[in-house]
Amino acid sequence: MKNLLLIFAVAGVLGLVGCAGTGSRDAGLAMILTDVPLKENGPNQVTPASSTLHRGDRVSVRRVIGDYAEVETMDRRRGYVPTAVLEDQ
Repeated sequence: MKNLLLIFAVAGVLGLVGCAGTGSRDAGLAMILTDVPLKENGPNQVTPASSTLHRGDRVSVRRVIGDYAEVETMDRRRGYVPTAVLEDQ
């Protein structure tokens, strides 16, 4: 787990110093790989999500918390999705 956090931290710094938004899930654009609920109230939300992101949707990754990323959709909805469903753009 510590190694994964270190990788994300280094990737974030490189993304900010080099080409911002590429190669880092900590900031930038990503594409949704499979339909997934958008958890508006946090990664541990137990109530059903009120919306779903669909394969091919593009999102802005705001930050990564463990196995989840806080994202913002193109229509400005915010919530959390598993990092496994994201592909860097």
